[in-house]
Amino acid sequence: MGLFLLIGILLGLTAIYSVINERYLHLQSAIGLMLLALLTSLVLAVVSLTMHVDSISWLRALVEKLDISETLLNGVLCFMLFAGSAGVQIKSLEDKKWVILSLAIGSTLIACVLTGFLLSTVLGWFGVTLALTYALVFGALISPTDPIAALAILKAAGLPKPLEATINGESLFNDGVGVVLFTMALAFVGGSTQPTLSDAVLLFLREVLGGIGLGLIVGYITHFMLLRTNDFGTVLLITLATVTLGYAIALEIDVSGPIAMVVAGLFVGNLTAPRVAEDVRTPIRIFWKGIDDTLNSLLFVMMGFIVIFVHNLAIAPLGLSIAVAILVCLVARTISVYIPLALLTSSNVLKADAFSMTRLFTWAGLRGGLALALALSLPESPEKALIVNMTFGVVAFSILVQGSTIGKLFSPEYLKGILKD
Repeated sequence: MGLFLLIGILLGLTAIYSVINERYLHLQSAIGLMLLALLTSLVLAVVSLTMHVDSISWLRALVEKLDISETLLNGVLCFMLFAGSAGVQIKSLEDKKWVILSLAIGSTLIACVLTGFLLSTVLGWFGVTLALTYALVFGALISPTDPIAALAILKAAGLPKPLEATINGESLFNDGVGVVLFTMALAFVGGSTQPTLSDAVLLFLREVLGGIGLGLIVGYITHFMLLRTNDFGTVLLITLATVTLGYAIALEIDVSGPIAMVVAGLFVGNLTAPRVAEDVRTPIRIFWKGIDDTLNSLLFVMMGFIVIFVHNLAIAPLGLSIAVAILVCLVARTISVYIPLALLTSSNVLKADAFSMTRLFTWAGLRGGLALALALSLPESPEKALIVNMTFGVVAFSILVQGSTIGKLFSPEYLKGILKD
């Protein structure tokens, strides 16, 4: 099948799933779409196995041809991050800047290391061998919370504005941190010469600071151009060029594209948009919301279809490895969140119940398409199949279980009692 037909099939299925979910399931859109796609994949897989009919070939062709790792990492991610961050008020982030920075950087680093060490150790107890270097690769790709999943699901949970801003801020910025950690972990795994600690620090600073710097430059250029036109078509072209060209430059000069797009989106959304004429600003906002919603829907459907890559592994029982990965990720997330929150509350930077906030942030730490894309982008190795399967298990648990229960587990009274200021 041709690429155009496959894209048409994906869009058609996503539209059908959206209608089914809206009329019958009444689930949050991201959860409903992923669940329906997952069920479709499982039903087709069962039919193929029991009736000896190759009913899943078109689905495998769709997933392989569209290539979620390449499509997301070098395609739709930049549009989603720009659109998501452009709608976030800097004021809400500024009020919680130390909490957001400590979670986006500190928690992600701690969770990466803890996940790697715990996973390698616990799997070893059950006779599954996963080298520490590859366990750290898994820790790097699974530790960042996903801004797409968080923004899509958590808004419906009725979070107080300060908590929603903190969760959104963390998930927007730790994507870039996670990609940097993943790049560093891969360098340790595949390099002929092992990078030193100073090499790792320099790589981290180059990616993060370079991404921030590029984002500011791109944001300023976009700001300069947008304030000199009142034509909707021109504004549309400028914003599209901002995202595509800005992200492409980030890839070329080896700085963090996700961080650059978040910074550029915050710049344009907060400093430029209020000064653009209302008759242009409103349709542009509607356009980018439509882009965000459409790509978001397609992404969650694609994640549901990824189940066709989940298969029995000779090196480990599939259910055991996934269960261990889910448990390890929850434990690592809890510890990595509690440490910075406890330090911030003890120093009076944050006035909150650190334990209650940790419970919320642990369960609200959703994983999504970025983790799967990074796992699927790994170079071929004996460890890749295990890492992909564990990643899918954690992402599915995160979206379907954590995402669907967060509103039930945390009452409005509980949420209001977390913050003391």
